[in-house]
Amino acid sequence: MGEGCITRYFPGNNTPDGYCSFFDYILSWKQSRRIIILKGGPGVGKSTMIRKISNELVQKGLDIELLHCTADSDSLDGLIVKDYNIALVDGTSPHIIDPKFPGCIDEIINFGEYWNEANLFENKDIIFDLQEKVSNLYKRVYKYLKTSKMILDDLENIYSNAVINKLREAKIEEIVNQVFKKDVKVNNNKISFQRHMFASGITPEGSIHFLDELFGNVHQRFILSGNPGTGKSDLLKKILDHATSEGFDADVFHCPIDPKKIEHIIIKELDVGFVTSVKPHILSSIRQNDEIINMDFVLDYSKLKGLEEYIEYDKSVSRELFEKAIETLGNIKKVRNELEKIYASNMDFEAIKTVDEQILSKILRYIK
Repeated sequence: MGEGCITRYFPGNNTPDGYCSFFDYILSWKQSRRIIILKGGPGVGKSTMIRKISNELVQKGLDIELLHCTADSDSLDGLIVKDYNIALVDGTSPHIIDPKFPGCIDEIINFGEYWNEANLFENKDIIFDLQEKVSNLYKRVYKYLKTSKMILDDLENIYSNAVINKLREAKIEEIVNQVFKKDVKVNNNKISFQRHMFASGITPEGSIHFLDELFGNVHQRFILSGNPGTGKSDLLKKILDHATSEGFDADVFHCPIDPKKIEHIIIKELDVGFVTSVKPHILSSIRQNDEIINMDFVLDYSKLKGLEEYIEYDKSVSRELFEKAIETLGNIKKVRNELEKIYASNMDFEAIKTVDEQILSKILRYIK
């Protein structure tokens, strides 16, 4: 048996309105066989456990999804064995997850059983101070992102006022008809299931994305580009509406700067995908059969005359604020590393190794 495949994405993100989690929209709770929720502080070994178990599952030929962490893009917040509806997830703040069907579907693994409580108590003042620093820095991150979004909203407004609506609507209708052809088998009796997540993350390491991996095996790909306000999100919303009404499942990827907006879609039953390839998430591998759609063709450039200075200013300021948010996330990571050192030095990792083995055995039991 060969190795399984790995898919990566972010279940949550740093956004202008704080941390946004889509975990409840990634896996259907009622259809799940098992959801194992890990609880505990920073540095206690949750990500290490998830990575170790994921490696074991992949070696056994199982396809898995890895849920990456925006506090540290190399760390893992969970794994999902999608074909069997099994999940192992970190349920601690800021992505708090609690059991909904205790015992029958989900369970908690408490890492607090394996730490030295007395020693942690001795370090409580240091822990309080570090946690407060992290909290205050996150507030600053979200203010930078919120202000950056406000500037981007102004930029979007400038471009949207220059859109030739007939061109935009005609293009949207053309693409919708191309995807949902008359010979496409409609699943009217089936309820569409949408999974919501992020393909890119605002992290201490910068804006990290998994687009090339997520869309690598999609046959028909539409690559969208163009300035904000030109209709990319409108097109994606229309595609999703049609997929839903015709009973097709969809993986929906949202924009970290505006989680209400859709950036990418995969409809696996049709083997179709839509990628918004704009900075800071550019799809690097373009194929010969990809359909490239630059939505700037809908602009009446005469309406942008005299606004060049505002456009450049908005782009520059929003980018500067975004980069400042990234820099601040890097400072948060440094503080969190200090927290992790305290907790890690007070953990019984030998005991946790036994828990690793127990969880792996349990997952394999539910797969059989």
